[in-house]
Amino acid sequence: RAIICIHGWQGNNKSLQTLVKILNLDNVCWYFPEGPYTVNGDKYARSWSYESEPGIWEINEPKKLIRKFLYTEIFPNYESENVFIIGFSQGAIICYEIALHIDTPLGGIFPIAGFFRDSKLEKTRFHKSQDSTPIIIGHGIKDEVVSIDFSRNIYKILKDQGANVELFEYNGGHKISTKYLKRIKNIINETK
Repeated sequence: RAIICIHGWQGNNKSLQTLVKILNLDNVCWYFPEGPYTVNGDKYARSWSYESEPGIWEINEPKKLIRKFLYTEIFPNYESENVFIIGFSQGAIICYEIALHIDTPLGGIFPIAGFFRDSKLEKTRFHKSQDSTPIIIGHGIKDEVVSIDFSRNIYKILKDQGANVELFEYNGGHKISTKYLKRIKNIINETK
């Protein structure tokens, strides 16, 4: 099994490594890709996108990079149903924009404290291959960085479109809850 952890804005490949100890899973290979772009020239503060013009964020280039990583590094080595993607904040956007649209079923998609880049866009928000994929959205009810209303709206949209989605709200702010992690650990452990 493979777990891919996608950090948030100004994070890096070390940001989510504590999940290895917290989740304490057997027979899992962990991957911590790093956003390819620096934030304000700081090599430790990374991003999955950059502002190409004021108010315009580059999304096509990062999509290609992440898809290339998945299709050349991950899927040749693991059955897709044994691949799980965890994304926090900006990493959750990657879950919504890329992971949900992969054309082969994943084991689980776990976006935390994120949002749709274009919430008004009326289209199917996931590939039919992900019909049965567990999507567990996590969000702190006191999040002051990304409002929980974004996750509530995403949950409703995905549910209305027939996704296998759950919204897991927890006390706290722009963080990852241990209760949420226990929930996704159960999903991961159902796959052997």
